[in-house]
This record gives sequence, C-alpha cells and structure tokens, in this order.
Amino acid sequence: MLNLIKKLRDKILCYNLREYNIALMVFAASLGIIGAYTLFVMPGVSEKLYLKQLIGVAGGMFLAMFVSVFDYRFLAGLYVPMYLLNLLLLAAVKFTRFGVTIYGARRWLGFKEIFSFQPSELSKVIMIIVMAKIYQILEPKLKKIYVILIVGAVFGLQWLLILIEPDLSTSIVFALLFVIMLFASGYNIKAIAALIVVTVPLLIFTFWYVQQPDPLFITENQQTRILAYLHPEDYPDTMYQQLNSVSAIGSGGLLGKQLNNDTGTRGTVYVPVRESDFIFTGICEEFGFLGATLVIILFFLMALNILKIAYNASDLLGKLIGVGCACVFTSQMFVNIGVVTLLLPNTGIPLPFVSNGLSSALSSYIMLGIVQNIAINHDVALKKESEELIR
Repeated sequence: MLNLIKKLRDKILCYNLREYNIALMVFAASLGIIGAYTLFVMPGVSEKLYLKQLIGVAGGMFLAMFVSVFDYRFLAGLYVPMYLLNLLLLAAVKFTRFGVTIYGARRWLGFKEIFSFQPSELSKVIMIIVMAKIYQILEPKLKKIYVILIVGAVFGLQWLLILIEPDLSTSIVFALLFVIMLFASGYNIKAIAALIVVTVPLLIFTFWYVQQPDPLFITENQQTRILAYLHPEDYPDTMYQQLNSVSAIGSGGLLGKQLNNDTGTRGTVYVPVRESDFIFTGICEEFGFLGATLVIILFFLMALNILKIAYNASDLLGKLIGVGCACVFTSQMFVNIGVVTLLLPNTGIPLPFVSNGLSSALSSYIMLGIVQNIAINHDVALKKESEELIR
C-alpha cells in the first residue's frame, strides 16, 4: 500500500500542474451553482435538493481533481473489463429484478425508495474510453473498412441495450458520439461520406416508420411522444409538460422574474421534473433570456477549452477522449434545451452539471477529471519522447 501511494505521489510530481485548466473547473462549478440557486428560488422544490446540489458541486470538484491524478492511458488500458462491466450493468437494468422503473422508463438500477443509479450515464464515460482505445490500437489501419465494423459492433451492443430501456435521448447522444469520434479519429473520409449517404435515407425511413401502427423496437410511450410532437393538438396530456415549459420560459422575458421582483405565480409549478430534466425552464423563468444565454455561453466556453486540450494532446488516445467528452457535454445540452423549448420530442435527459441527479453529476465530473489529466500529461509525454530520441 505504501509503495502504491509513493508511486502515485511520484506520478503527480511528474505532471505539469501549470497546465491544469482552472477555467474549465470554474465553468463547471458555475453551472452547478446556477443549478443550485435555481432550485433555491423555484417554488415547490424541497430545500434539501438545493443543499444536495451544493454538496454535489463541492464533491464533484473534489472527484474531478481526484480522477485527474490517474493517467488516462492507465484507465484506457482497462478498456476490456470496463466494457464488460458496462454490458453487465446495462443488461441488469433490463433483465433483472434490480431494474427500477421511473416515469415509465426502466433506466435505473437499485432500490427505488432507497437508492438508484443510472448505468447509461456511466456508459458515456466508458464508451468514450473504449472507442478511443480501439481507434488507437487500430490507428495504422484506420483506412480499412473493417475498422468501422469492429467499432460499430462494440458500440452497437451497448447502444441497443440503452435504446430498449427505453432511453431515446441517451441513444441520440451516443449516436452523435459515435459519428464525431469516427470523424476525429482521421478515418477514411470517403467511407464516412458513404456512411452519411446511407444514414440519411435510413433516418427518413425511421421517422416515417415510427408513425405506423405497432412499430417494432420502440415502446408505445416513445411512439406517443413522437406523435404528440408532430400533432400536439391530438395529445394534450402528453404535451402538458412541454407546453407548460414553453409558457414558463416565455414569461421570464429578458431579465427574468427574480430581477424584476415578480412575486406572482411561477409557470414552473406546472412543469413536472423541473428540478432535473426541465431545470432550464426554471433558469429561463427566474433569470430570463440573459440567464439562459449565460448557461449556453458557459457550455460553449467549456467545449472550447476541452477541444483545445484535445488538440494539444500528445497522442490519438488523448485527442479522442477529449473530443468525446466535449461531444457528450454539448450534445446533451442541445438535446435538453431542445426538449424544454419544444424543438425536439420529449425525451428525458439531464443538463450536465446543472440538473439535480447523482448519476449525471458523477459521470460529468469524472469526464472533467479525465480531461484535466490529458492537459497535465501533455508536456510529460513530449519530454519522454525527447529523451527516447536522444537515447
């Protein structure tokens, strides 16, 4: 144990801590505090959630710093057991009695009244690492068509288990992650173009197919939400949450009800799950257009910082992990905001760092820590390469 601590200490001392991206931590903490304060001012939300969110921000910062001391190459070396563990957890959600159903979706593992955890959130971290590692291993053969088949098979099994939970929103994020990491790996552009040519008609067909009676592979609840989005006047009960969300957002105006000292009834009272998936509704109503813009800018700056770290990474593995993390944060933001503003069908997905929820916060701060390790590893890797060349 002492030897392990000594090795970890020596490893930390080797890192270039001057490259630690403090701004990235500030952006994440700011988003968490905005979420906590929104919970504090929104009516009908337990004070415990506000305190829980603040504790989560503090704990998340500590978790990110703790994860950042572990070499991302070491973590990637565990990609096989990580992948198998992920498969086991996702299968347990769907096929064992430990799977927990909340709001009509079986996405959680544990005991509903005591503790529950959403494995698909952890899957985001694991699949970024797994795909990045496979691309690194196959880097000399990235122009071969079988590479995409291998990665597609590895990715597709996890994606299918998430889709059938059902968890359509996370499935969308995963699909975007697959495409972005494929592109960032430097894979054959012609093959990517061919994939897009095949995918676009397939998406059009899927959009038509889900509107048919009794379609396979999607639940009745998922189909109803899609049909409600297309024909809201025919599904008032299904559209209740989103329509009230849009109404609450509009009532916030430019500055929001907090700055205008508006003590009237809040529209968020009529929006279910406003503390989690629909917390952006509360931000818009309480802090207006300016508050909503601030949140989007913070995500934009966070993505830019992560992409900068990925660009400066010393190997393909670090570049792809960085790009994957930036993709997850931004795509989740777009899907979440798209849902609460009625631009997308209602698919439950949290807003990273902002929404209340342990599973989402855990995966977000772990990704933040891994990205920080890529940043502080950059000069160390270059130094080792220089020493090897001199020898």
